[in-house]
Amino acid sequence: MTVTLANKYLSAQLHLKGAELKSLKEQSTNTEYIWQSDPAFWTGAAPILFPIIGGLKDNTYYFEGKPYNMPSHGFVRNKEWKVVETNAIKAIFSTTSDVETRMMYPWEFELRAIYELVNNSIKISYEVLNKSTNGMYFSIGSHPAFNLPFAGGYTEHYYVEFSEEEYLERYFFKNGLHLNKTEPIFDNCKQIYARKNLFDRGPIIFKNPKSREFTLRSSQKSKHIKVFTDDISHLALWAAPKAPFFCIEPWLGIPDNVDTDQNFPTKEGLINLAPETTFMTSYSISINS
Repeated sequence: MTVTLANKYLSAQLHLKGAELKSLKEQSTNTEYIWQSDPAFWTGAAPILFPIIGGLKDNTYYFEGKPYNMPSHGFVRNKEWKVVETNAIKAIFSTTSDVETRMMYPWEFELRAIYELVNNSIKISYEVLNKSTNGMYFSIGSHPAFNLPFAGGYTEHYYVEFSEEEYLERYFFKNGLHLNKTEPIFDNCKQIYARKNLFDRGPIIFKNPKSREFTLRSSQKSKHIKVFTDDISHLALWAAPKAPFFCIEPWLGIPDNVDTDQNFPTKEGLINLAPETTFMTSYSISINS
């Protein structure tokens, strides 16, 4: 089942599986901006990552001495969500803890994803409610993939521009874990070009970027995609080898480090949410001329 939103600028299609954004089209041109899940490269489009981001060492963590197994990027992207509310420009989806999730993650929770079209943007908000009697540890992130080339030309004409000058180095990621190895990656202090070999050594992960806006631009045309975030602790850029898409991934969390002791409360990047409280965050995607 899908839910369709539309205003005079954009249309969006959302799937109940994973509450995932599967399409974002510009009404005036019918241009599709979201990757269409071609299995030859990657079957995702814009999955929600919860309650972990990336992988766990040996797919396992420990909480209060008990081992738990969980797949990479968590489990909500594979669940069937419920529609709480919908109208022409807004939809609210919900997923909750159940017997299956408790085997992987011992907390009681509700996660809501809210999609709303606002002029030439779609705003995506997350609400995490801790229904447990103790603090709940989690990460949450987004994994939108954008079609290239969306404004013509070649992939090499495109680059991501950061809103602030950055002097960060990338962290490397292998087999679901991040490594204690960094390397410069910026072509200058604000831009990274989509070179053919950019992701030959895997995703690019940044810790604590200053920027909150990340713009995917063409050097040939003015059309661009802007990703604006409320707050993030990490950012990832990625594309599958030779794939015609580019991911800009705002994260509140990070994959396990190769040297982790696997004790969940001390995992890097986790949020500790008090009982019966709600955590909220959002990001937006805008299509601009």
